[in-house]
Amino acid sequence: MTAPELSDVLLFLGLDPPEAAQLLGVSLRTLQRWLAGEEIPGPAAAALKAWHQLHALHLAWKPDAISVFENDQAQIERARQHAQEVAYLINLVEKRGGPKFRFSVSIAKGLATFGPFEVGFYSLANGGFSFSSYRRRDTSPDLARDKPFLEDAAYCISKAFSQAKTAPPALRAVARYVRQHSDVFVVDGPGRQPTTERRRIQQEIEGVADKLIELATAAETGDASYHQFEELLQKLHALGFFPTIELVSAVAHAMV
Repeated sequence: MTAPELSDVLLFLGLDPPEAAQLLGVSLRTLQRWLAGEEIPGPAAAALKAWHQLHALHLAWKPDAISVFENDQAQIERARQHAQEVAYLINLVEKRGGPKFRFSVSIAKGLATFGPFEVGFYSLANGGFSFSSYRRRDTSPDLARDKPFLEDAAYCISKAFSQAKTAPPALRAVARYVRQHSDVFVVDGPGRQPTTERRRIQQEIEGVADKLIELATAAETGDASYHQFEELLQKLHALGFFPTIELVSAVAHAMV
């Protein structure tokens, strides 16, 4: 990693030199030398690259604020190692074309499941996660044999946490648009419908907006799917209401 690349990464992560030095476990003078062109050690470069990747995926990479504030270097180091491990697993699964075993993830329950596999995890204060356990309902667990499953579980959990950050605001944006324009819809037959009928359709459209808000709340804990959004979108289309393609695309990007 070159000095310009280091500057770009710190800007992307929103870190000033003192905070970056603290998180990397080095002195401010050392970091300033790196910024001036001195060679950056491999472990520091690896940590920065992992943080960059996780930040781009909307995944937690920082230790919690208390650890930083109290300069708890042991906790900061554990968080750094965990971030690198998560980034490594994401890279590993993406290099083989994505997860072969797609785990269903509930952040609220702290559980990822696929067939007989159950992988438990804790939600951390910094917005990330840590594994707690895994078991198989069909046979005894074996880390060596089950490694591909656990890697895919880690990937799916990571994606669920990413979705929990990006999906709710995208869904709420659609809900706001629907509510603000609920009186504008396409009708079959005569252009001028009775007022009572138009009001009924408008109320149904607003009811779908309420369901979108509920789905956004469920998405905060990983308990929402794009299929559920599609069902609500189909209800809107049946009522003659069509949200903008930009809003729908934002939800698809966040949830698929």
